[in-house]
Amino acid sequence: MNHFDKGIECYNRRDFRNADFYFKKALVEKGMDAETLDYLGRCRLMLGDSRGALELFDQTMKMRPTWENPYAGKARVYANRGKNEEAEAMARRALMLNAESADSWSVLAYVCERTMRLKEAKSCYLRAIELDPRLEEAHVHLSVVYYQLWEPYSKCLEQLERALDVNPQSTDALFNKGLINKDLRRYGASKAAFEKLLAIDPEDREANLELAELYKRDRQYEKAQQCMARARERRSYDGRVGARSQDRGKTDR
Repeated sequence: MNHFDKGIECYNRRDFRNADFYFKKALVEKGMDAETLDYLGRCRLMLGDSRGALELFDQTMKMRPTWENPYAGKARVYANRGKNEEAEAMARRALMLNAESADSWSVLAYVCERTMRLKEAKSCYLRAIELDPRLEEAHVHLSVVYYQLWEPYSKCLEQLERALDVNPQSTDALFNKGLINKDLRRYGASKAAFEKLLAIDPEDREANLELAELYKRDRQYEKAQQCMARARERRSYDGRVGARSQDRGKTDR
């Protein structure tokens, strides 16, 4: 297996740090290549290096100016920085180049979601999922949009289950599943979701706080204290490590 294939393998299992390593090796091995640069840019984005990601997407555009991927990549960078107008322009440019790009529809949906154009966001997420049913991020965010639009809880949970079918380790899907079941007063199901999440990432601050509250409700005070201790040890997420969505959880109805 060459370095590029190893990078793809790591990227598909969301091991972005090792994927970044192998894609850099691939560039040394076979020279400048647009596809490798684009993957490397996406790794940098997921690892929190937005400046490095932008530089790589710009390089990719120069090599393949009519390929939609780097435009969608730049749209994500701008969206994460709160530059929604620039993000939307890039996403729409990507769709002009390829209207069948599920990733481009998903990033446009994300911009619409952030700017509270929820019906448009819903339409774009549905289009993205129609083109690629395995887009975990689109399922998670569509669940949040459904919630904000006061759609039935069952529709929210259905999208989260689809995200978990794609990636059983999806902490964002588990987090929202825990919150929605808590809203429904299905406390056992809520606790199970947060416990599964913390088995994946024991230091998740928000999940520890939510689970501590549920343990207190069940008078499991020692377990609640353990969760609170872990939450205190970890600062709030600052966007530098990992792939968590910045708009992770549902908002209150």
